[in-house]
Amino acid sequence: MAGVDSQAWKTRVAEKRRQRDDLIPKAWRLPSSAVQDLKQPLETSRNNLIELDIVRRSGLLTARELHITEAYSVSQLLQALRSEELTSLEVTVAYCKRAAIAQQLTSCLTEIFFQEAQERARHLDNTLRERGQPVGPLHGLPISIKDSFQVRGVEATLGFVDYLDHGPSQENSCLVDVLLAQGAVLFCKTNIPQTLMTADSDNNVFGRTLNPWNTSLTAGGSSGGEGALVAFRGSPLGVGTDVAGSIRIPSLCCGLYGLKPTASRVPYGKQAPLGDPGLHTVTASAGPLSHDLNALEIFMQAVLDARPALLDATALDIPWRHASTIPPTTKQPLRLGLLAEDPLFPLHPTVRNTLAEAADRLRRAGHEIVPLTSQEGLVAPSYDAAFQMFGLDRTAMNTVARGGEPFVGSIVASRGVMREVQWDRTVVPDTRTMRKKKEEEEEEGGNGGGGGTEDRLGRLAVLHVKRAEMQEAWRRVWVGRRLDAVVGPGAQSTAVEHDQYGAAPYTGLWNFLDYPACVLPFGRATKAHLSGTFEKKAGSTGPAYNLDNLQGAPLSIQISTTRMRDEECLAIAKVIDECLNGRGQNGSVKVAKI
Repeated sequence: MAGVDSQAWKTRVAEKRRQRDDLIPKAWRLPSSAVQDLKQPLETSRNNLIELDIVRRSGLLTARELHITEAYSVSQLLQALRSEELTSLEVTVAYCKRAAIAQQLTSCLTEIFFQEAQERARHLDNTLRERGQPVGPLHGLPISIKDSFQVRGVEATLGFVDYLDHGPSQENSCLVDVLLAQGAVLFCKTNIPQTLMTADSDNNVFGRTLNPWNTSLTAGGSSGGEGALVAFRGSPLGVGTDVAGSIRIPSLCCGLYGLKPTASRVPYGKQAPLGDPGLHTVTASAGPLSHDLNALEIFMQAVLDARPALLDATALDIPWRHASTIPPTTKQPLRLGLLAEDPLFPLHPTVRNTLAEAADRLRRAGHEIVPLTSQEGLVAPSYDAAFQMFGLDRTAMNTVARGGEPFVGSIVASRGVMREVQWDRTVVPDTRTMRKKKEEEEEEGGNGGGGGTEDRLGRLAVLHVKRAEMQEAWRRVWVGRRLDAVVGPGAQSTAVEHDQYGAAPYTGLWNFLDYPACVLPFGRATKAHLSGTFEKKAGSTGPAYNLDNLQGAPLSIQISTTRMRDEECLAIAKVIDECLNGRGQNGSVKVAKI
């Protein structure tokens, strides 16, 4: 769509939105009476869509459908589906209805295929009745997926104006094939940021996704549509991707559990094209988000038990290790490293106080807390190197330019954030000084950026060496400190106002090292959590601290283990979750029949 003028792309976007919205049945449209108490505009007004209980007030869901979407954990849903206590069709309809309402309030959906989902649910119900056996471990379970996953016959625009002419996908992403083979029902795709490289899920095609806990706060990104949808209980289990925090940031913004697995354990092949496939920088992961921790393990086990490497050459052929085979790293007491605050990325008082409370509870439960220094944590150096890697690939930026669309606010703001930081060049050099080509070659390099091919590969090689050094440094920390896991912040802040999130160093660290990491919700911000001051010194960066708007924001902590120890990450997360939140194995209360 090169050379498209402003009015032309706006017209095309309006048509795309109309096509999507027409797929919401008229009977599922919110009546004006259900939204009359909302403060407008939603984007800049504080509205707690969850506590307002708009779904119930709308009258669009039956009592049974409300019960299905609110009372069951994923494990309980799967058991009810296998036993035919619930049908896949009624569960799918219930979640489709709730997703339709979520879209009307938060703009979380990009693609809707409710009708196809109901047809598949009928097929699964018939198969179970005829054969007496479920199709797979995810039989009949509705699952939502991020827009970047391809579904045959459904578009994957990634929120780019330039991709609006690409037409429907001709094949499924590998993970989509795995989920279908394991019995899942896919029913919608969810919103992402422009370029997928900010924590605000806003783009010119689908607009901005709002946080259902407070519509004036970000839902996170880049899997922010998943975060908003799952938080609204419009999906029992969502699937996102994560290259710098894109599963965990929406999880912490929206009060969910989210897992970034070790790269390539969950198949990532055949995603909608975004970057230069020959430029290997930080490898993205696909993973789950849900209201209950056990759902993350159910997802991982179901996917890996299918041996996805048989479908995806990039996936590791390593099975999921079941609880009985995990080494005794989940012994009690646990020895937990406490990740230090990095002075270049200071923490909001809400985050600092939440971490202190979590550490205190864990100590009182008998676990050993081992404070780590910021020098050991390497938060800033890892983020510096990672974003220098990302800067070598200008595919996404060039795609925005080809579409003739402007950059959204979070893209513009993030550039300023990175310029605020006074990086330590004795640790990670500025590889941009290595340029051997003229600036014009950046444009001639096609999908590349930051100079010609020789220049880019030379810079990338330097950064790969730095990553290897940091991975070795962290190995020494892990072994020398005898750690079972590391507990730390997921971000400098809770969810903040739109376009203010900024950097993601505390999630990006674990992508750079390729360690699995899990975010656990830990209550919501009270006045006690908000107490304290936020000081941003010269050379550091962080989002503004607007405590008046943060009361009630979801709180969280992050847990990480070493590479390929995803099973231990979730097992330890369960121990910590029980200590902090007092939840049982399935993460919810007993379900009464209706």
